[in-house]
Amino acid sequence: MDTNQLQAFDMITRQRSFSKAARALDISQPTISMRLQALEQAVGGALFVRGGSRLELTELGRSFLPYARQALAALADGIEIAQQTKQGARGIVSIATLPALTTDFVASAIARFYSDHPRVDLNIHTNHSDQILEMLYDGRVKLGLLNWPLFSRFGLTPILRFREPLIAVAHPSHPLAQERSITSQRMVSEGRPYWRLKWGPDANLWHARLITAGQTVTSIPVHSAHDLVLRGLGVVLLARPLVTADLAAGRLVELAVKDLPSFARESVLVCLSREESRLSTATRTFIAILREEGREFVHPTGSSRT
Repeated sequence: MDTNQLQAFDMITRQRSFSKAARALDISQPTISMRLQALEQAVGGALFVRGGSRLELTELGRSFLPYARQALAALADGIEIAQQTKQGARGIVSIATLPALTTDFVASAIARFYSDHPRVDLNIHTNHSDQILEMLYDGRVKLGLLNWPLFSRFGLTPILRFREPLIAVAHPSHPLAQERSITSQRMVSEGRPYWRLKWGPDANLWHARLITAGQTVTSIPVHSAHDLVLRGLGVVLLARPLVTADLAAGRLVELAVKDLPSFARESVLVCLSREESRLSTATRTFIAILREEGREFVHPTGSSRT
């Protein structure tokens, strides 16, 4: 049994004529008759009553017709979905990322992709670095968004690298916000408190040199620090994209720290090297959107292989 046989059966039923059905399918009448005969052999009996002025279905034909049409409809749907998947209009995009990296231009890319491709399943998972790598190696996700540099790069291909500058911010009512210029030491000692975030080895070493015995410095997650400074409590270094809207609206101000090193939050989008050439069209489209939304922060030496 094949699709041509089901199509022949369906068209003969609709046209009530072998000759009309053959013309509709652009095949010869002997061909459509052969296809029907083969189908009847497969189902085990005649599908039409032979003879008479009208072509009628047998009881077997009437019982089989709904299933034949369901099969044809399912096949048509499958072909349509396959074509849309090839074009990137359907499919699955699966990403695992660190929670702190889901904001800013990444969130904008997700929103834009969802708006442009509402029929694509977009699965965003958040986890720790080790678990993200495990999900990549196990094939549970196709993309991973991690901190850079990667300490484990076995079998991974960097697709996009981002570098987001860190700036010191506080609420407009904070005493340090009134200063025209301050030192890093004052920012830490007079932050009340200074929220210490883990921004990588260089920033960690810098913090260690600044913090003196007896100073109160609290380490908390990025989102918590952001929320606390918005409430008027403390000073923190945050990635500029995270606070762009807050600065524009006057909810936060950038502190003029004259000796602040040029630290940055660095991240990288990766895939398995063996999967790079097999990424789906939808996945490649998401990568292109992410690149465009984060174009201001794409690392000059970052690679793009989409």
